[in-house]
Amino acid sequence: MLPAKPNLIKKIFLIAVVYLSACANVIPPSGGPLDKEPPRLVSNEILVDSNKLKKVDLLFDENISLNNWSQNFYISPPSECIIKKNVNKRKLSIYFEPYFLIEHNYKLSLSNVVKDYNEGNILDSLEIKSKTVYNNTLKGTLKCVYDDIPLQNHWITLYCKSIYDSLIFKELPSYVTKSDENGVFKFEDVKPGNYKLLSIENNFNFYDFKEYVAFSDKYYIVHDSSFIDTYLNAYNSELSFKNDSVINDTLKTNNQIIVNLNKDKNLVLELYNNQKLIKREQVINKVCIINNLKKGEYSLKYFIDLDSNKIFSNGSFLKKQPEKKLSYNKSINVLENWSTEVDLIID
Repeated sequence: MLPAKPNLIKKIFLIAVVYLSACANVIPPSGGPLDKEPPRLVSNEILVDSNKLKKVDLLFDENISLNNWSQNFYISPPSECIIKKNVNKRKLSIYFEPYFLIEHNYKLSLSNVVKDYNEGNILDSLEIKSKTVYNNTLKGTLKCVYDDIPLQNHWITLYCKSIYDSLIFKELPSYVTKSDENGVFKFEDVKPGNYKLLSIENNFNFYDFKEYVAFSDKYYIVHDSSFIDTYLNAYNSELSFKNDSVINDTLKTNNQIIVNLNKDKNLVLELYNNQKLIKREQVINKVCIINNLKKGEYSLKYFIDLDSNKIFSNGSFLKKQPEKKLSYNKSINVLENWSTEVDLIID
């Protein structure tokens, strides 16, 4: 048999490479529905020895990966123990070293922690909790004091009354949770006692004046079968100074807004255009006339001037609450050479 010619050998080699490449190319199946469902928890196994929680194994219905673990995972009551985790296909293992002491109850929050391995669908709600010991609930809503909108994903903490204000951030709180997309937070299975309520934006062990903070003036008394519903007004010291300056954006015109109110004690109105503060007026005799306005659409806010300094005053952390701004719930359309009347009812 005669040996193959060199150019023939090259052709055979190239054909083989093309064929093998085609064989190695994985073509995804077509026509099937796209998986839009997050992983589902199938079972969990909790290792507890003499009230010491050491390990939690969570098994899901598909392969998983983690999503921003350090930002989303937390345990309440908080602990100084070392928490480690490991993912092996469908199983998530959480280790507590040397252990997490269970005095009464616990909650592992894994909302937005787990996602499926392929499509990345996130499991947005998942909690692992001990059996209920105390049928007590403290819930509330966290809102921004400047515009009355809910604040999401802020830390909410409960401290025992026995902890002095000077020791906050040096001692771990009794319970922690986070506000949801509506600003709502909830503590369940709370041990009876007196508690301080405190909100911090980023880290419940540290306060930075550039972040949002809120606190309650009173202690909340939790007793058997109690249900407490409250609210917190959060403020940001740096933000208030940026948003408190009046911008001179008016002309000499006949356009005006006349605001009629049911009360006037220490009430101050603020007029905004494109989210810029352009007028601040004090209410006198239950009426406020805002003159020399450009034609356009405006929004109205108001606050009770508790210290009578005619400007919005911020709070002092754990000492004084900020003045609260509220919003008129409709936009105000100013027309050329026209007086627009607004009736504002203050609760």
